[in-house]
Amino acid sequence: MIGRIGLCRVISRNLSSTESGIAQKLTIQPAIERSPTELLNALSETVGPDTTAPHFAYIDDPITIPSTQTAKKTYFMAKEFGKRAARELATEWPTLFAFDRDQPRLPAFRPQHLADPLQVDPTEKSLLSIMESREVQDTCILYERMRSENVDVSEEVQLELFRLVAYYNSSNVPFAEWDSWAGMRNFGENDHSVWNSGGVPDLLFETLPKTDETVSIMISGLCKFSGHSSMERARELYKEHRAAKGKIHREAFNGLIGSSSFSVAKKLIQEMAAQKISPDVFTFNSLLTAATKAPKFEDRMKAYTEVIGEMKAIGVEPALSSYYIIIKNLVDSKILENEKRDNEEQNAAFKRQLTVAVSWLDEILNRISTSNLTPVTSSCNLFFAEAMCVLYRASNEKLAAKLLSIYESKSNEVKMPSFTIESIFYNRYLQLVIEQTTSLNKIYDLYTSMVPRLVGVNNSLSSLIYRKLSVSSDSHWPLLRRVIIDGITAGQIINGVLGEEMRKKLSDVQLHTLGTSEREQYTSLVQKLVAVWIEFSQFTEEKMRRLQRKLSPSQISECALLLTRIGEQQKAYELLELLLDENACSGEEATVHPKGHARPWAMAELFEDALRQKDTFGAATCLQIMSLTANRTKLEPLANRIFEKCNVNPEQRRIIEGFVRLRPQ
Repeated sequence: MIGRIGLCRVISRNLSSTESGIAQKLTIQPAIERSPTELLNALSETVGPDTTAPHFAYIDDPITIPSTQTAKKTYFMAKEFGKRAARELATEWPTLFAFDRDQPRLPAFRPQHLADPLQVDPTEKSLLSIMESREVQDTCILYERMRSENVDVSEEVQLELFRLVAYYNSSNVPFAEWDSWAGMRNFGENDHSVWNSGGVPDLLFETLPKTDETVSIMISGLCKFSGHSSMERARELYKEHRAAKGKIHREAFNGLIGSSSFSVAKKLIQEMAAQKISPDVFTFNSLLTAATKAPKFEDRMKAYTEVIGEMKAIGVEPALSSYYIIIKNLVDSKILENEKRDNEEQNAAFKRQLTVAVSWLDEILNRISTSNLTPVTSSCNLFFAEAMCVLYRASNEKLAAKLLSIYESKSNEVKMPSFTIESIFYNRYLQLVIEQTTSLNKIYDLYTSMVPRLVGVNNSLSSLIYRKLSVSSDSHWPLLRRVIIDGITAGQIINGVLGEEMRKKLSDVQLHTLGTSEREQYTSLVQKLVAVWIEFSQFTEEKMRRLQRKLSPSQISECALLLTRIGEQQKAYELLELLLDENACSGEEATVHPKGHARPWAMAELFEDALRQKDTFGAATCLQIMSLTANRTKLEPLANRIFEKCNVNPEQRRIIEGFVRLRPQ
């Protein structure tokens, strides 16, 4: 009854509010004009990045979330090649998809075969169509076919073709300029070839009239694919055209300047000024490139200062690529290549040049921190990676943090490719912070926020964290566990040095300091590690032998110790018995290395554990293994301890005494 009364009150209240609302006039507000990505930007600013999640490119399947840079490349390229294969199938057999009713109809799902230059009609329309698709080699084939069939090509079309083939040197578009396939754009290897003499560009250049534009195009192409002969030809063309009272364009000047010495480049700049051609950022970048060829550090510094001063004087804002050229060449490459730097003179030169580089970087960062950064050239993003490398060498954490904040700020639109240059940038920053700090909590927070989302698991990073854990007076189980788990997924478990570090760090863990859940994690981790090592040692079949990693005596002793720590003594002694089994280290079915010895400290702890358990068999097994490296003098006290601590019957005592007596002095 009470429920019914309450329901009636709610209904009557809603009806009264509805009736009063009918009398009011409903006003629809005008729609707010928004950009296509405004909603996505608002969501991104509200939610923010999830530092615990993998990169968005790998969220499709948790099984294939990679940990290393190599795995990231493999998985990303596998996805991309899968898409390319699907498009190839749709191109080859379009009738299989004829009844699809997708709306809107997307051209990406209806790919078409590219025009065959040997099959299409030899007309200007066909030539322009292939030129528009930027299939440079097909364009050259069709043009040569048209010439052989005496098909006339207008001068305008020939000029457009000349621009295309001269820019790409009659080769197809390099991977770096692929728009549709990010994987090939970032991971593809570009062939920096020299000028292809006698090709279609040379033929067109001889056919077309020698105007300012055609000569400039030819000089630009020769300088882009520079070699000794091509640069000589470019300079000759410039001299000939200048003698004929011609004027080349700015792009040609840029190519000549970047391929010349700094003294010659300054003369070319003066000639540009005489012809009233205003330089741009690309011109000054070419001038900076010429300045890097100065052999002496002082000459390079003077040249850089002159160029930057000239840019400020005429109001040209340096691009990040301009700063990249400077920072990359402040320290002599020969000094960087010689990492040891044995003599004091090289060390002093390196420190001086590095100090100057940091000073330049400090000034550059102060300048760009208040600016909106936009990409001007294709190499602008390289500035951040090169700057971080310099600060890493200088161990300057403060400037590195400032550089990171500039890169991640909303005012910066210059971004590095995620799986190539950007990972180097973040890896350098992470290692720098780890080296400079003593706080394990700070290392843990930074490591978990970057690995493996931004930084792939790598040997140098893991080794650095193990060293930090070794020298620290505090323990940090979450950090150690995370690094070992990442090492397992990255395949570091079969690395001899890092595998040993894992076992050593787990052996150093004080179990009484761990909570209940942490002890369970410790037990699970030890079981997993030992199982993996044993499994790799048992790949004795011929087809699997290349993957086999035999157990070393030191590895067996350390694994046995870890098993006793988690209460699995029986498995520990079964593992130790492999050291006493001759068949385990000989023949094609061998799973143990014949060379090496068990760790003395590990065997000592195993021996003490057996005595505490009053395990005569375990103590005797440890004694027999230790006898492989110890003499009778060292074994006799150990045998006496077995007699004192364990329940040894007369026959067992006689056997142990006889065994020790037969050992050498």
